[in-house]
Amino acid sequence: MDSTANDDLSDRYNIHSIPSFVFVDENGDEIDRIVGYMPPAEYLAEMTRIRNGINTVPDLVKQLQEDPDNADLLVRLAGKVESMSGLKAAMTYWEMLFGLDGVDATLHSTAALKMALYHAQENEDPETLVSFVNNETNTEVLPQAFSALRNFYRGSQDKVAEAETYRRYVDFMSGIHKESTGLLNGYAWRMTQLELNLANALERISQGIALLAEDEGAREKAQIMDTKGEVLWKLGRIDEAVAVMDECILLQPEDSYYQEQKAKFQTPS
Repeated sequence: MDSTANDDLSDRYNIHSIPSFVFVDENGDEIDRIVGYMPPAEYLAEMTRIRNGINTVPDLVKQLQEDPDNADLLVRLAGKVESMSGLKAAMTYWEMLFGLDGVDATLHSTAALKMALYHAQENEDPETLVSFVNNETNTEVLPQAFSALRNFYRGSQDKVAEAETYRRYVDFMSGIHKESTGLLNGYAWRMTQLELNLANALERISQGIALLAEDEGAREKAQIMDTKGEVLWKLGRIDEAVAVMDECILLQPEDSYYQEQKAKFQTPS
Protein backbone atom coordinates (compact mmCIF):
# COMPACT_ATOMS: atom_id res chain seq x y z
CA MET A 1 0.00 0.00 0.00
CA ASP A 2 3.00 2.29 0.47
CA SER A 3 3.87 1.93 -3.20
CA THR A 4 1.89 3.20 -6.17
CA ALA A 5 2.70 -0.12 -7.82
CA ASN A 6 0.13 -1.72 -5.51
CA ASP A 7 -2.76 0.68 -6.10
CA ASP A 8 -4.77 -1.89 -8.04
CA LEU A 9 -4.52 -4.50 -5.30
CA SER A 10 -5.31 -1.89 -2.65
CA ASP A 11 -8.43 -0.84 -4.52
CA ARG A 12 -9.50 -4.39 -5.33
CA TYR A 13 -9.37 -5.48 -1.71
CA ASN A 14 -10.59 -2.24 -0.12
CA ILE A 15 -7.41 -1.63 1.87
CA HIS A 16 -7.46 1.51 4.01
CA SER A 17 -4.82 0.86 6.65
CA ILE A 18 -1.61 -1.05 7.19
CA PRO A 19 -0.82 -3.68 8.13
CA SER A 20 -3.71 -5.47 6.45
CA PHE A 21 -3.46 -9.19 5.69
CA VAL A 22 -5.97 -10.43 3.12
CA PHE A 23 -6.65 -14.14 2.72
CA VAL A 24 -8.10 -15.32 -0.57
CA ASP A 25 -9.24 -18.58 -2.12
CA GLU A 26 -7.93 -20.11 -5.33
CA ASN A 27 -10.07 -17.68 -7.34
CA GLY A 28 -8.69 -14.63 -5.60
CA ASP A 29 -11.92 -14.05 -3.66
CA GLU A 30 -11.38 -12.83 -0.12
CA ILE A 31 -12.38 -15.19 2.66
CA ASP A 32 -11.05 -13.26 5.67
CA ARG A 33 -8.58 -10.64 6.78
CA ILE A 34 -6.50 -9.47 9.71
CA VAL A 35 -6.20 -5.71 10.14
CA GLY A 36 -3.65 -4.13 12.44
CA TYR A 37 -0.72 -5.44 14.41
CA MET A 38 -1.08 -8.62 16.44
CA PRO A 39 1.50 -10.23 18.73
CA PRO A 40 2.95 -13.39 17.12
CA ALA A 41 0.95 -15.88 19.22
CA GLU A 42 -2.37 -14.15 18.46
CA TYR A 43 -1.47 -13.81 14.78
CA LEU A 44 -0.62 -17.51 14.55
CA ALA A 45 -3.95 -18.41 16.18
CA GLU A 46 -5.84 -16.28 13.66
CA MET A 47 -3.84 -17.76 10.77
CA THR A 48 -4.68 -21.25 12.03
CA ARG A 49 -8.38 -20.39 12.33
CA ILE A 50 -8.51 -19.04 8.80
CA ARG A 51 -6.48 -21.93 7.36
CA ASN A 52 -8.92 -24.34 8.98
CA GLY A 53 -11.89 -22.44 7.53
CA ILE A 54 -13.39 -21.53 10.90
CA ASN A 55 -15.64 -18.44 10.93
CA THR A 56 -14.38 -17.28 7.55
CA VAL A 57 -16.90 -15.77 5.15
CA PRO A 58 -17.60 -19.09 3.37
CA ASP A 59 -18.00 -20.83 6.74
CA LEU A 60 -20.38 -18.17 8.09
CA VAL A 61 -22.42 -18.26 4.87
CA LYS A 62 -22.72 -22.03 5.20
CA GLN A 63 -23.79 -21.72 8.84
CA LEU A 64 -26.38 -19.09 7.90
CA GLN A 65 -27.85 -21.33 5.21
CA GLU A 66 -28.42 -23.95 7.90
CA ASP A 67 -29.76 -21.43 10.43
CA PRO A 68 -31.15 -18.40 8.53
CA ASP A 69 -32.85 -16.83 11.56
CA ASN A 70 -29.69 -16.68 13.65
CA ALA A 71 -29.22 -12.96 14.43
CA ASP A 72 -25.74 -13.46 15.88
CA LEU A 73 -24.57 -15.11 12.67
CA LEU A 74 -26.03 -12.29 10.58
CA VAL A 75 -24.26 -9.64 12.64
CA ARG A 76 -20.93 -11.43 12.45
CA LEU A 77 -21.25 -12.04 8.71
CA ALA A 78 -22.45 -8.51 7.93
CA GLY A 79 -19.66 -6.97 9.99
CA LYS A 80 -16.99 -9.15 8.40
CA VAL A 81 -18.17 -8.53 4.84
CA GLU A 82 -18.49 -4.79 5.49
CA SER A 83 -14.97 -4.56 6.86
CA MET A 84 -13.66 -6.46 3.85
CA SER A 85 -15.66 -5.14 0.92
CA GLY A 86 -17.61 -2.13 2.18
CA LEU A 87 -21.16 -1.44 3.27
CA LYS A 88 -22.79 -2.11 -0.10
CA ALA A 89 -21.52 -5.68 -0.14
CA ALA A 90 -22.91 -6.30 3.35
CA MET A 91 -26.36 -4.84 2.82
CA THR A 92 -28.02 -8.19 2.07
CA TYR A 93 -27.17 -9.38 5.57
CA TRP A 94 -28.07 -6.12 7.33
CA GLU A 95 -31.46 -6.16 5.57
CA MET A 96 -32.03 -9.78 6.59
CA LEU A 97 -31.27 -8.85 10.18
CA PHE A 98 -33.66 -5.89 10.03
CA GLY A 99 -36.43 -8.17 8.78
CA LEU A 100 -36.07 -10.80 11.51
CA ASP A 101 -38.75 -11.06 14.18
CA GLY A 102 -37.79 -10.89 17.82
CA VAL A 103 -34.37 -9.31 17.23
CA ASP A 104 -32.75 -7.43 20.09
CA ALA A 105 -33.73 -3.74 19.87
CA THR A 106 -30.13 -2.53 19.60
CA LEU A 107 -29.34 -4.96 16.78
CA HIS A 108 -32.52 -3.94 14.99
CA SER A 109 -31.59 -0.25 15.30
CA THR A 110 -28.04 -0.98 14.16
CA ALA A 111 -29.38 -2.66 11.01
CA ALA A 112 -31.69 0.31 10.42
CA LEU A 113 -28.73 2.68 10.76
CA LYS A 114 -26.72 0.67 8.22
CA MET A 115 -29.62 0.89 5.78
CA ALA A 116 -29.94 4.66 6.32
CA LEU A 117 -26.20 5.12 5.79
CA TYR A 118 -26.22 2.98 2.67
CA HIS A 119 -29.01 5.01 1.06
CA ALA A 120 -27.31 8.27 2.02
CA GLN A 121 -24.09 7.12 0.36
CA GLU A 122 -25.80 5.75 -2.73
CA ASN A 123 -27.95 8.87 -3.23
CA GLU A 124 -25.26 11.31 -2.09
CA ASP A 125 -27.96 12.81 0.11
CA PRO A 126 -27.97 12.73 3.94
CA GLU A 127 -31.79 12.72 4.22
CA THR A 128 -32.08 9.12 5.44
CA LEU A 129 -29.35 9.65 8.05
CA VAL A 130 -30.89 12.91 9.22
CA SER A 131 -34.26 11.17 9.59
CA PHE A 132 -32.66 8.34 11.57
CA VAL A 133 -30.91 10.73 13.96
CA ASN A 134 -34.07 12.77 14.46
CA ASN A 135 -36.34 9.79 15.11
CA GLU A 136 -34.22 7.06 16.70
CA THR A 137 -34.59 6.61 20.46
CA ASN A 138 -32.01 3.89 21.14
CA THR A 139 -29.25 5.68 23.04
CA GLU A 140 -26.78 2.86 22.35
CA VAL A 141 -27.02 3.35 18.58
CA LEU A 142 -27.44 7.13 18.35
CA PRO A 143 -23.73 7.89 18.94
CA GLN A 144 -22.91 5.79 15.85
CA ALA A 145 -25.63 7.62 13.92
CA PHE A 146 -24.32 11.05 14.85
CA SER A 147 -20.82 9.93 13.88
CA ALA A 148 -22.02 8.61 10.51
CA LEU A 149 -23.89 11.83 9.76
CA ARG A 150 -20.97 13.98 10.83
CA ASN A 151 -18.60 11.97 8.64
CA PHE A 152 -21.01 12.29 5.72
CA TYR A 153 -21.02 16.08 6.02
CA ARG A 154 -17.25 16.12 6.43
CA GLY A 155 -16.84 14.05 3.29
CA SER A 156 -19.14 16.38 1.36
CA GLN A 157 -17.29 19.41 2.84
CA ASP A 158 -20.45 20.89 4.31
CA LYS A 159 -18.70 22.59 7.22
CA VAL A 160 -21.77 24.27 8.71
CA ALA A 161 -23.78 21.04 8.78
CA GLU A 162 -20.80 19.12 10.17
CA ALA A 163 -20.32 21.63 12.98
CA GLU A 164 -24.02 21.64 13.86
CA THR A 165 -24.17 17.83 13.87
CA TYR A 166 -21.08 17.64 16.09
CA ARG A 167 -22.62 20.16 18.50
CA ARG A 168 -25.85 18.16 18.65
CA TYR A 169 -23.86 14.99 19.30
CA VAL A 170 -22.03 16.57 22.23
CA ASP A 171 -25.34 17.90 23.59
CA PHE A 172 -26.82 14.41 23.27
CA MET A 173 -23.92 12.79 25.13
CA SER A 174 -24.20 15.40 27.88
CA GLY A 175 -27.92 14.72 28.08
CA ILE A 176 -27.29 11.05 28.85
CA HIS A 177 -24.38 11.95 31.17
CA LYS A 178 -21.73 10.37 28.97
CA GLU A 179 -19.65 13.41 28.16
CA SER A 180 -15.90 12.98 28.67
CA THR A 181 -12.79 15.11 28.46
CA GLY A 182 -11.79 13.33 25.25
CA LEU A 183 -15.16 13.94 23.61
CA LEU A 184 -15.25 17.62 24.57
CA ASN A 185 -11.64 18.15 23.55
CA GLY A 186 -12.21 16.55 20.14
CA TYR A 187 -15.27 18.70 19.54
CA ALA A 188 -13.58 21.94 20.57
CA TRP A 189 -10.48 21.26 18.48
CA ARG A 190 -12.55 20.46 15.40
CA MET A 191 -14.43 23.73 15.84
CA THR A 192 -11.12 25.60 15.79
CA GLN A 193 -10.37 23.95 12.44
CA LEU A 194 -13.79 24.83 11.07
CA GLU A 195 -13.82 28.21 12.83
CA LEU A 196 -17.45 27.64 13.82
CA ASN A 197 -19.33 27.35 17.14
CA LEU A 198 -16.30 28.86 18.89
CA ALA A 199 -18.19 30.30 21.88
CA ASN A 200 -19.81 26.90 22.44
CA ALA A 201 -16.43 25.22 21.94
CA LEU A 202 -14.93 27.38 24.69
CA GLU A 203 -17.71 26.39 27.06
CA ARG A 204 -17.25 22.72 26.24
CA ILE A 205 -13.46 22.63 26.53
CA SER A 206 -13.73 24.42 29.88
CA GLN A 207 -16.07 21.61 30.97
CA GLY A 208 -13.57 19.09 29.65
CA ILE A 209 -10.80 20.61 31.73
CA ALA A 210 -13.05 20.52 34.79
CA LEU A 211 -13.62 16.81 34.18
CA LEU A 212 -9.92 15.99 34.21
CA ALA A 213 -9.00 13.56 36.95
CA GLU A 214 -6.95 15.02 39.77
CA ASP A 215 -4.17 12.54 39.10
CA GLU A 216 -4.08 13.26 35.36
CA GLY A 217 -0.52 13.64 34.12
CA ALA A 218 1.03 16.99 33.22
CA ARG A 219 1.35 15.98 29.56
CA GLU A 220 -2.35 15.15 29.24
CA LYS A 221 -3.40 18.34 31.06
CA ALA A 222 -1.26 20.47 28.77
CA GLN A 223 -2.74 18.85 25.66
CA ILE A 224 -6.30 19.61 26.79
CA MET A 225 -5.46 23.15 27.87
CA ASP A 226 -3.79 23.75 24.51
CA THR A 227 -7.19 23.29 22.90
CA LYS A 228 -8.64 25.98 25.15
CA GLY A 229 -5.80 28.29 24.15
CA GLU A 230 -6.49 27.64 20.48
CA VAL A 231 -10.20 28.41 20.91
CA LEU A 232 -9.43 31.66 22.76
CA TRP A 233 -7.00 32.65 20.03
CA LYS A 234 -9.58 31.98 17.32
CA LEU A 235 -12.01 34.15 19.31
CA GLY A 236 -9.47 36.98 19.31
CA ARG A 237 -8.95 36.78 23.09
CA ILE A 238 -5.18 36.89 22.74
CA ASP A 239 -4.13 37.72 26.29
CA GLU A 240 -6.22 34.87 27.68
CA ALA A 241 -4.83 32.48 25.07
CA VAL A 242 -1.26 33.46 25.95
CA ALA A 243 -1.99 32.98 29.66
CA VAL A 244 -3.22 29.46 28.97
CA MET A 245 -0.02 28.74 27.03
CA ASP A 246 2.03 29.95 29.97
CA GLU A 247 0.25 27.33 32.09
CA CYS A 248 1.00 24.69 29.48
CA ILE A 249 4.66 25.69 29.44
CA LEU A 250 4.83 25.32 33.23
CA LEU A 251 3.36 21.83 32.86
CA GLN A 252 5.62 20.84 29.94
CA PRO A 253 8.72 23.10 30.02
CA GLU A 254 10.73 20.79 27.75
CA ASP A 255 8.11 20.67 24.97
CA SER A 256 8.85 23.34 22.38
CA TYR A 257 5.36 23.00 20.90
CA TYR A 258 3.82 25.16 23.61
CA GLN A 259 6.48 27.83 23.15
CA GLU A 260 5.63 27.83 19.45
CA GLN A 261 1.92 28.09 20.22
CA LYS A 262 2.55 31.09 22.49
CA ALA A 263 4.62 32.77 19.78
CA LYS A 264 1.87 32.09 17.25
CA PHE A 265 -0.73 33.67 19.48
CA GLN A 266 1.43 36.77 19.98
CA THR A 267 2.13 37.26 16.28
CA PRO A 268 -0.19 39.84 14.71
CA SER A 269 -2.33 38.27 11.99
